[in-house]
Amino acid sequence: KYNNEIHSLGFLTDITEEMEKQHQLIESNEQRLILIKEIHHRVKNNLQILNSFLNLEKRAYRNDPNLIIEHMQTRLTSLALLHEKTYKSRDFKNINLEEYLLDQDSQTKGLIELPVEVEFETYVDEDLNLTIEVITPLLLIIDELTMNAIKHAFPDKSAPNKKIIKKITKLDENTAMLIIKDNGVGIKNPKKITKNLGCEIVKSLTKQLGGNISLIETENGTAYRLIFPTKMEHTIN
Repeated sequence: KYNNEIHSLGFLTDITEEMEKQHQLIESNEQRLILIKEIHHRVKNNLQILNSFLNLEKRAYRNDPNLIIEHMQTRLTSLALLHEKTYKSRDFKNINLEEYLLDQDSQTKGLIELPVEVEFETYVDEDLNLTIEVITPLLLIIDELTMNAIKHAFPDKSAPNKKIIKKITKLDENTAMLIIKDNGVGIKNPKKITKNLGCEIVKSLTKQLGGNISLIETENGTAYRLIFPTKMEHTIN
């Protein structure tokens, strides 16, 4: 009150920056909830896939339980490695494939008692990053073909320079190619091999991936070519 008159004194504070921070925090929390739900969904799907494989192998290898356990250990280890790398980076859209596959080679050697000394060689285009939707079935396909080569390609333990080679190249913006081959004894009857359980699992995973796999001619050993998309419809937004 001044000179018998009432006056108002006000202060103006710019809260734009604070409101933006609150908005970003809300968005961050919402995104975190989405990612948590997505993680649970993917873990559930992967466990269902592994359970299906386990049921198939229980019927096919009922007299060889150690083989079933060994196969399941390999798959579980690969999926655990994938989830660990993805969660650490918190990036479901850009998983570095080369880094993952090199780690997978080390894990496989450490996990399995190789019946023979086998060298792994892995080549991946440097700029090839894949989403988790693509890399999950892809890594399981590589596991199956690698295990098959380890068990059947090298019956002669004294043979030198035994190798399993993986090469993944980018064909264009939406497509990549995997060549996986060994320098072993090869397949005498291709029609017979395509009907075994391992090949049925690979075909099922290839269908899930939306790819196309084929047995290709090679001078020695066995080789497969897989053409697959680098993106899938249900990529996380």
